[in-house]
Amino acid sequence: MSAGMRRLARGRTIVVATVVAALCVAASTRASMAQDNPALRTAVQLAAEGRGDSARRIVAAELAKAKPGDAAYVEALYWRGRLAVSGDSAERDLRRVAIEYSTSPWADQALLQLAQLALAAGNSPAALQLAERLRSDYPTSALRGRAALWAGRAAFEVGNPAAACALLDSARTEEAADVEFLNQVAFYHGRCAGVAAAPPADTTGAAPPAAATDTARGAVRPESTSAGRPVPRFEVQVTATRSSRTAQALLNRLTGAGQPGRLVKGSDGLLRVRVGPFATEAEAAAAAARLKRTVGGHPFVVPAT
Repeated sequence: MSAGMRRLARGRTIVVATVVAALCVAASTRASMAQDNPALRTAVQLAAEGRGDSARRIVAAELAKAKPGDAAYVEALYWRGRLAVSGDSAERDLRRVAIEYSTSPWADQALLQLAQLALAAGNSPAALQLAERLRSDYPTSALRGRAALWAGRAAFEVGNPAAACALLDSARTEEAADVEFLNQVAFYHGRCAGVAAAPPADTTGAAPPAAATDTARGAVRPESTSAGRPVPRFEVQVTATRSSRTAQALLNRLTGAGQPGRLVKGSDGLLRVRVGPFATEAEAAAAAARLKRTVGGHPFVVPAT
């Protein structure tokens, strides 16, 4: 390896170690995210105290005794990525959590860490994509506001200040109760003075059909067939993943639970596992709640396609 490559590798390791240390301190000042396993809670605390080697040994032991795919395994894999000192190792583990275990409670957190690492490493486009994926694919996640902050920072870096400021506004709204977080948002929002607002998503100015919306309630009404029955208009998205094996395994699990689903491939290369369709939003929301109990993750209602 050349001297230049060694310097780059050392710099990347320092970036990752700095980000990990900051994140672990933050985790120790809030209720630790490693709630399910006391050993992992200990590891997080040790890392926050600067005893990273001891923390990583504990995580490695927990990972070794867990069965791949089980909740304990995914949790330990997540924390191995969080506590890694190598950028490649951190990304590999966190991407596995986000892609292979996209219905786990750790998937949205893994996406957020990946976005943070990408921005710290100077890869702003990737950071923006990862943070926005969290917001789009996990709309019920408690991390949406924090993802908006990191997406806003990345949007500034890629030269889109209007989008950045809109994201920071969302972050401020979605985390209104966290004063410390709002101070962080305010620091970056200072760059928004004089920035024109981002245009609305629909710039045609055309109003939606009267039969499709309820302007008094702001809710979508199902259209009706000639027989008077509502046309299915909603589905539940269970997960989005790049792994066809993961998607198929989830489909099989859903079928076994009496909730057969389908795959929808997006232009972004993600395979979205969806269940439905449902005639009304209320039916879809009830199904999303059942699916959360069945397969976990963050199922949410989307328009039927």
